[in-house]
Amino acid sequence: MAEYDLICDVCHAIVTPAVAIVSWVADARGERGFALTHPEHVPEAATQRAEVRLLVGPNEYLRFVSERLGRAIADPEPLRAIVWGLAPFVMRPDSTAEMDALRAASFGERPGVKPGTKPVAGATTRTTQVGGGK
Repeated sequence: MAEYDLICDVCHAIVTPAVAIVSWVADARGERGFALTHPEHVPEAATQRAEVRLLVGPNEYLRFVSERLGRAIADPEPLRAIVWGLAPFVMRPDSTAEMDALRAASFGERPGVKPGTKPVAGATTRTTQVGGGK
């Protein structure tokens, strides 16, 4: 395991920023249950999710973190670990994730998708609400 590997909270295997998902539960009581996982391991109870391939961009990372500020978070430790885990990918200007985003933007394409090919079905581009949560 390398210094900058992301680890799935469910299976404890390495997950790349290109496919990793941050998920959590948001309701009237606040936010809880933050998890960094493979797409197939996202907890069923999760009402919100964000794709890590987007969160490794400086603007999206700062947006994600600033949206958490001032919210009631029952157990902040998992969120803290996720924020610290993503920071090296965001702060390194030569990170493969950022280079992928810049390369895709230069072609007018989506980060993580090879120019000229179609994105994976069901993939999203922003934080999305799942299910009937409010």
